[in-house]
Amino acid sequence: MAVELDFLRSPLDFKSVLADLRPASWPPGDDDVQAIANTCTALIAGLYVWEGRTAGQNVTDTEQGSITTAQARRLLVREAALSYEGDVAVLLVPPGDRRVRVELRAIVEDYQGVLHRSELVLDWQDDDGVEHSRYVPLDAKGPQWYMLSQVRDDLRENRLRG
Repeated sequence: MAVELDFLRSPLDFKSVLADLRPASWPPGDDDVQAIANTCTALIAGLYVWEGRTAGQNVTDTEQGSITTAQARRLLVREAALSYEGDVAVLLVPPGDRRVRVELRAIVEDYQGVLHRSELVLDWQDDDGVEHSRYVPLDAKGPQWYMLSQVRDDLRENRLRG
């Protein structure tokens, strides 16, 4: 799959670009949920491909200026959790009024081993208080796996902002 990189050539507010995602309609339909999942995965994939194609050239954040792709990924993280076993979960879109919450996560099958079964979890509560969830499985390796591995290392080394 070809990844479009033009959006990374312009300054982005990496701290809010995903956090402000909202569905086009409420309650969200399957198309809305898929569009949100596509936006999240496209940005993560874009940063991953940018790193390889530009030999690590920085991107531009509207608030911080020139930053590395690792710093951009850290700005995308609203919250992150690391279990004792090594499972990692990253909140990309926080819950909110008429908003679909998005979490990127993976588990390890062996204690502190390699990440497996990465997925996006999208969930929301409709106006009647009913909870809804969608799970989008992701490639075993690649951009999302790389981001989760990096965030896991960031958590272990205390490199994520508070």
